[in-house]
Amino acid sequence: MELFEKAMKRLQDVDIKPSYQRVKVLEYLMRDQNHPTADEIYQNLHKETPTLSKATVYNTLRLFEERKLVSTMSADRVETRYDLLTEGHGHFVCTKCETIFNFPYTFKNEYEDLDGFDIASEEIVLKGICKDCQKK
Repeated sequence: MELFEKAMKRLQDVDIKPSYQRVKVLEYLMRDQNHPTADEIYQNLHKETPTLSKATVYNTLRLFEERKLVSTMSADRVETRYDLLTEGHGHFVCTKCETIFNFPYTFKNEYEDLDGFDIASEEIVLKGICKDCQKK
């Protein structure tokens, strides 16, 4: 099954109408899995789909997040990045090459001094230099 068909099926599985633009955004996330920003997705897809608007990309990503098709992270605290991996995991950001790596992490949702707080989400982001950059 080709990537376009896989993306269409994945959208249908979460009750999202598979419009051409939605399929292309999901296809991009499935193909490149590089934790892109909405703007990066737009810039890359606009070349092959000139009718795609930035608003459509943002609206599509918002819908994907609502349906738990993507998770978000803000490693640099400036722009939201999108990730197809929705199960609990952490991120390591290389400060040299700026690559973002996923790693398994179990969140405990219990923290000292936060009794009575309603925790809606957890995110762990580690920063440093990846092993490839250390070799250079």
